[in-house]
Amino acid sequence: MKNLIIDTPERIDDDIEDFKLDCVDDEKNYTATRIKLCRDHNNDKPVLFYSQELSRNFRNRNDPFGKRHLIKVFTPSNLTAIADDTLENKFNDTILAFKDQIHDYAPLTDIHSQKMNLFMDEDTATFISDVGVNVDGLGEDFQGIETVESNPYFEDLSENASRLKIELFELKQQLLNIKSAMSDEFNQYIDPRSLTDEDFDNLLANEKVSDNLIQAYLSVKDQIKNIESQIGQVNSAVFTETKSKITLPGSLEGRLHDIIKI
Repeated sequence: MKNLIIDTPERIDDDIEDFKLDCVDDEKNYTATRIKLCRDHNNDKPVLFYSQELSRNFRNRNDPFGKRHLIKVFTPSNLTAIADDTLENKFNDTILAFKDQIHDYAPLTDIHSQKMNLFMDEDTATFISDVGVNVDGLGEDFQGIETVESNPYFEDLSENASRLKIELFELKQQLLNIKSAMSDEFNQYIDPRSLTDEDFDNLLANEKVSDNLIQAYLSVKDQIKNIESQIGQVNSAVFTETKSKITLPGSLEGRLHDIIKI
């Protein structure tokens, strides 16, 4: 199975680095996932480390999710959960299914990786098989979650999302300016960027501010809420279109709504 790499402990680190370098050479975004067996030096109990390194350097230079590194630990009480965790994280990186020529980022419309490999050394593969994880089955499931090709419908939706997000950005900048003007009228100035929206509203309730600023503030907040609702509708439309085209392994079919919140 091309997505599952099992090698000797001495070579597996090099395999991972070769995979990452090949992705860089090919200008592909990638996820390198690894399961590794370690032993507690105090009692020799087994510990499984799950790590997942995501790189999207070739998607968008300003992508806030351009890099991500997850590390999770599985102790003797939950060793078999490693398989579910592996699949769930690949699912998260796959069901959000666009090719990178659609350059707009949206939480429910993005493809994180163009290449995804799962790595285990031989000792780890033998151990997780002994504790009840079917390595071949895990590899088949890992390979079986496929991305969906983009089409003109998705391109149109992406353009809509881009336009809406530009509007949203401009409104949020406008709201920040209004908050700053309000803060100038507070008994004691507080930089609104240092407060959450909820904290700012709570503070505002105890301050006397010009009526015109209050009206402007409420108007822009309503506009932001409306734009965010429209973006949510775009995301839902894409998700509805793509989810029917993705075949999930049996261990994930019943967990769709736990993994992706719409």
